[in-house]
Amino acid sequence: MKPLTLLFAIFVFLRGHPASAADWAVQALADAKHDRTSIPYDGKTPDKMVCDTTLRELPDGSWALFMLAGDDFEPSPKNYTGITRSTDQGKTWSPLEPMNTGLPRAGLTTGQCVSEVMVRGARVTAFLSTHSQTWGRDWKSWILHSDDSCKTWSQPVPAPGRLANFTFIRNHIVARDGRIIIPFQHYLGPPTGTPPPKAEEKPWHGALRHYVSNPRNGVLISSDGGKTWSEHGNVRLTADDRYHGWAENNLAELSDGRIAMIIRADRLGGVLYYAESKDGGKTWPEFAVKTDVPNPGSKATLYPLGGDTVAMLHNPNPAHRSPMALWISFDGLKTWPYRRVLVPESCDGPKGRLNYPDGFVSKDRQWLHFAFDDNRHRAVHYSAKLPALK
Repeated sequence: MKPLTLLFAIFVFLRGHPASAADWAVQALADAKHDRTSIPYDGKTPDKMVCDTTLRELPDGSWALFMLAGDDFEPSPKNYTGITRSTDQGKTWSPLEPMNTGLPRAGLTTGQCVSEVMVRGARVTAFLSTHSQTWGRDWKSWILHSDDSCKTWSQPVPAPGRLANFTFIRNHIVARDGRIIIPFQHYLGPPTGTPPPKAEEKPWHGALRHYVSNPRNGVLISSDGGKTWSEHGNVRLTADDRYHGWAENNLAELSDGRIAMIIRADRLGGVLYYAESKDGGKTWPEFAVKTDVPNPGSKATLYPLGGDTVAMLHNPNPAHRSPMALWISFDGLKTWPYRRVLVPESCDGPKGRLNYPDGFVSKDRQWLHFAFDDNRHRAVHYSAKLPALK
């Protein structure tokens, strides 16, 4: 055992969890020495896009990295979901291949993006969104399954109820009682009678901002392993019916059964927002509240580690999507004493952005394996060593 690690182990044994951020800084230095990383894919113009990366361990033990690929920007009708695989825990990766979703990459479903991949037993479930040009045009959401570690997929079926339209479904959790709880961001759109945007050339941002507006956040809950779902919650960030922003909400179950939700909040103060359900996800407040966690308007992901211990990957910067950091809370997201920067800046320099961290905790809870996109062209795999936890 290395000196820093041994010193910290003795400290934990004598006192339990360290009481201050300074104490955790010692462990963070030791953990950083064990991290490892690789580059599964680096896109080149005119087909360089990398976005919405999702790393999962499949039932056969291999890893699969899903990403939004195609074209040099997003959203675009040329976007598709690509998959690259690793059989040696991220040391080497297969060439990127398009995911065969069963929906044509043409017409109303030409643009395709997987927003969540759920692995339970031998079954993998993907939540897919499609559009015809941009997210403001013919946005539909689907559910499909694979029983052979993502080699083949079932025919997609629409997401339940209103969530079949203008909805992203994000990272699921499994509650202690076995229920699957999945957050969603759904867009009601502009009030009736609002004039539509003028015709425009790519990247069609006017249509996106117009139709992808007035968001609501909530959860889907399944008590039968994902066969049926019930919808709960209608959480808002602002009373402005014309507000446009990407929520990309994430969940954690706390020790007393509360379900905590963090929400990205574009242009609303440079922080994450927070909502919670006190009855296991059934009811939610009308409005989320501001936290003191800095965020520039970017996806942050939560990883429950047991009890009130929760890890978070995010950009702790109110103005820019760097650095990429790992924070850990031991009191149910109230404070974050363990903080370490994993990647200080983009491969393209300080103006580049580090986006969309998403992954999984190893079965032994020693590693947080995830992927992110480096400035929209490079997919990065990162395995972060977690501190020893009780």
